Amino acid sequence: MKLVFALALMLLASSCTSSSSGEKPKLGGTSPHAIVYYSTDLPNERIGDGLSYLFLIDREGKLTKIKKRGLELNSIIPFGPSLLLNQKEQLLTIRKNGDIQTASYKKDCTVPAGYGQSSGKLSDGKAYYSIFNGRFSEDMKYYISKIRWGTESHHYCQDIKAYIETTGDDGNHIYFLSSDIADPAKKSFHKLSVQGERMTHDQSFLEKSNAEGRFMFTKLVGHGNDMIGIYADLVGNKVELNLMQIHKDNKVPFKKHPLLQYEGNNSHYYFFNKDSIYVNNEQIYFVDGYGDVYVYQLQQKKLEKKFHLKDYKRESRLQDEMVYFRNGHLYFYRFNEKVKSHQIETYNLQGDFKSTLLLPDLKKELGRDSVFLYDFKVVHP
Repeated sequence: MKLVFALALMLLASSCTSSSSGEKPKLGGTSPHAIVYYSTDLPNERIGDGLSYLFLIDREGKLTKIKKRGLELNSIIPFGPSLLLNQKEQLLTIRKNGDIQTASYKKDCTVPAGYGQSSGKLSDGKAYYSIFNGRFSEDMKYYISKIRWGTESHHYCQDIKAYIETTGDDGNHIYFLSSDIADPAKKSFHKLSVQGERMTHDQSFLEKSNAEGRFMFTKLVGHGNDMIGIYADLVGNKVELNLMQIHKDNKVPFKKHPLLQYEGNNSHYYFFNKDSIYVNNEQIYFVDGYGDVYVYQLQQKKLEKKFHLKDYKRESRLQDEMVYFRNGHLYFYRFNEKVKSHQIETYNLQGDFKSTLLLPDLKKELGRDSVFLYDFKVVHP
């Protein structure tokens, strides 16, 4: 039975106050081609502080480094000509001219860590959102996550009583999947709508999984009246990779599309990259941890291995590699041991290798800090 929570709640925090930080990195007056974000994880953060590096990369591979406090599993939001960077207690707006504006949240909006690729834009790019994990309730009966959202000048937040497994949006609404705290096999589908300072939250039962374990392989992406995502089920000594097709209002049982099977004694098939999915007409593209790019024909229910990432062999750099799809192209960010340099590779969807952009100074800029790759995006192809 569908449970609908029309919350229309007032906020835990009102609008933030914006002020310039006084910092002005040299951006050259042009928008970056790509961005890369590294940060400490929670165990390595010192007194709740931590360390992060945001690299703005131009088309020649030159870097602009913005060093800030850490925020685990954070993601950057391209917002018009600017970039939004969440901090634990603040939101930074990085302008095209290099100005960094700071909006300070109230205490109730403080966040400890993100959910990984759980940020996006709504209302034709005029509003942003980010969802963060948080803590258990004092009685341990439910989990508390937090959503931040807003516009260029107004910023809000609200608690969400759910343990979130993956998120996504269709440009109008935010969707996410959650698991029940008492019974993790019980899955729910959620739809969030924000309008100004108000948020509504609809929750409905999705299914009760019979698998021994499940995790989401990708984020959710919109496709017509549905949201689509890929998940992995542990069944015996095998891992089954499936695509789920969920009606946006969850009016009918979700459709399950079997994709691949892997041996369950390791996680090498997992790319650690929730952005490794892309919808192009009726074709669903995704990348696995072995560097294989697949396309699934949704109507024909046919899976095809499209191509393999050039000279790629699964190594140990699980948190220094990411793929990103944009405008009919696949971009692969990684450290290439052969040339001892980070690089961005570009492919079209047919698998044709287009170019390599070397980033020879990036490893040096990171130094010996214990940081992990949490986001990579191509902002201006």
